[in-house]
Amino acid sequence: MREQFQRVRSDFSNDSGLPFGRLLTKDYVLAVLGQEGHQYRSRVFCPLVTLWGWLSQCLSQDKSLNDAVARILAHWVAAGLPACSASSASYSNARRRFPEGAMVRMAREIGQGVHSDAPHHSLWRGRSVYLADGTGLSMPDTLENQAQYPQQDVHRKGLGFPLIRAVALISLSTGAIVDMAFGKSLGKGTGESALLRSMMGTLKRGDVVVADKYHGNYFALAMLASRGVDAICTIKSSNRLAAGQTVLLKPKPPEWMDDHTHESLPNALPVRQIDVDVEDRDGSPKTVTIITTITDPRVSDQEISDLYLQRWNCEVDLRSIKCSMQMDELRAKTPDMVRKEIWCHVLAYNLLRGVMVQSASKLDVLPRQLSVKGAMQMVESFTPAMMNCESQLALYDAFLVAIATHRVGNRPGRQEPRFRKRRHRWTQYMTIPRHKSFRRLASDAVA
Repeated sequence: MREQFQRVRSDFSNDSGLPFGRLLTKDYVLAVLGQEGHQYRSRVFCPLVTLWGWLSQCLSQDKSLNDAVARILAHWVAAGLPACSASSASYSNARRRFPEGAMVRMAREIGQGVHSDAPHHSLWRGRSVYLADGTGLSMPDTLENQAQYPQQDVHRKGLGFPLIRAVALISLSTGAIVDMAFGKSLGKGTGESALLRSMMGTLKRGDVVVADKYHGNYFALAMLASRGVDAICTIKSSNRLAAGQTVLLKPKPPEWMDDHTHESLPNALPVRQIDVDVEDRDGSPKTVTIITTITDPRVSDQEISDLYLQRWNCEVDLRSIKCSMQMDELRAKTPDMVRKEIWCHVLAYNLLRGVMVQSASKLDVLPRQLSVKGAMQMVESFTPAMMNCESQLALYDAFLVAIATHRVGNRPGRQEPRFRKRRHRWTQYMTIPRHKSFRRLASDAVA
């Protein structure tokens, strides 16, 4: 059994063969697991095989456990080993044993590595630019999920779903998610600004953050500036600076801020305000007000406004991971598995962005010009051949070329989501809690 385990573990983590093997190597995964103190036995669903199955599950259109086990079973038999059970019970237990800390660390480090591998000319004035944006995710309506991530107050108990709010830091040059923070969708300290503050340790001096109006306030800008990070945000029309005003004055400390942090911030924060004319969703002209801590006169207003208009990329990036990878509706029934599911999707997405960077470099195009959906299709199509082909180098080159054939257009200012014409066929929806619905149906049957 141990010899079989070593053979299959080697196949499932072939550093040069699998689509992600050059980014997520066997030695790297085992090192992270060891540093997290995770110990495991020689079994079919070791951490490497479990991780491979989980990643393939994230990238597949069929999200079921049975489908992931079927892929593992097919390779097991193709490798000349006795067939293991097709039941998903062992795989489910293996996912539960997989350490959350290891998944978080791999997702972040791979994302940051993909960003670092971006060509130098994709930087803005030699600086790394990150897009910050928030989104919401729903999950199964279980007692455990409701307790930690309660539903919105507008829904009656038994009709809503637990919700989680997430904020992602996305590399502008590559689209990789370098960090993500999430929490409850309602209550104090759960807003997008609070989640962004928890990720400030990821940012380095000289970085630039492009965000929306939720972060265009003194404390968000000042705390970023204290770390040497500039920000470009929009502000509400009611918060526009007066004519000639070039600083934001420090207000009283909010409830979440301690006195020491408040005293360390400057009494006046130098800023620049820029008005940009854009088209609204209905095509009518409107003016957007941008505020930034980039006050260097050598950087023109046009450069700053052009950079801000690239913020639409984060809308498409989040749509890719939520819609193309189907992460908008999570499937785990407990909070700890929900968090693992999110981070595994982030890891899969970053690995996808990694091979897109390799493909772009090989074909001399920008990573942003390639399609995430097209890359997913190539991974799904090439993986079985890569696991059973001897001439892996030629196949991997063909894989990168195939990814580069799927391009996306440059559409700045594009609004998401777009409207859909086709309606859903399902027309009946639950309007009362399920247990009450069962009682009503049973009562009608007896009558």
